[in-house]
Amino acid sequence: MFIITKIEDQIRVLPQDLTKTPAEAVTAVIEQRFVDKVIPNLGLVVTIYDVLNIEGGFVYPNDGAAFFKVQFRVVVFRPFVGEIIVGKLKSCSREGLRVSLDFFDDILIPEHALQDPSFYDEAERLWVWKFDGNDMYMDLHEPIRFRVHSVKFASPPTPLQLQNATGDDKLLGTAAKPFSPMVVTGDINGDGLGLTSWWSG
Repeated sequence: MFIITKIEDQIRVLPQDLTKTPAEAVTAVIEQRFVDKVIPNLGLVVTIYDVLNIEGGFVYPNDGAAFFKVQFRVVVFRPFVGEIIVGKLKSCSREGLRVSLDFFDDILIPEHALQDPSFYDEAERLWVWKFDGNDMYMDLHEPIRFRVHSVKFASPPTPLQLQNATGDDKLLGTAAKPFSPMVVTGDINGDGLGLTSWWSG
C-alpha cells in the first residue's frame, strides 16, 4: 500500500526562512509542495521520509531567495493491483460504493464489482447483498474489505477542455464534481470481501 521513493528537485527558500538551518528550511518547503499531493504516475505523498542530500544555496540576481538542489525520500500511497485493503464505506449510489481510508477518499467500487447478487434499495439508499435468503445491507461508515482492481491517474483539465466540455463534464473541478488526480477502483465480489461484519465469527 505504501512505498518509499526518492525525488530530486530544486527547492526555493524564501529570504525570511534563511535564518533556519538548510535542512529545516528545505524540509518546510518540501512539506508544503509535496505532502498530501498526488504525483502523476506515482501516488499520494503521505509524509517526508528523510532528506538525503542538500547542495547549493545559490542566490540569483533580482531574487533574494536561495535555491538548493535537494535529494529526499517520501512515503507514497500507491496500492498494487490485487492488494486487499480495509476502509470505511463512505457513500452509496446507483453507480456503486465510495470508500474512504481517512487520508484518501477516491476509492470507487462500481455496481458490477459488488457481491453477486446485489441490488440498490432506493428507500434506504443502500446496496444490499442477497445471501441465502437474507438481506445483507451495506451500511455507511462500516469497515469494508475490498480488492484493488486498478489505479488510474488523470491530468487536470485545461481551460480549453473545460470550455469544450459537454454535460456533467462542464462541472469538472467544481464542488458538484471535484477533480480527482488519482482514483482507485476496487471490487468486493469474492469470499471474505465486503463488510467485515459479514464474515466475523
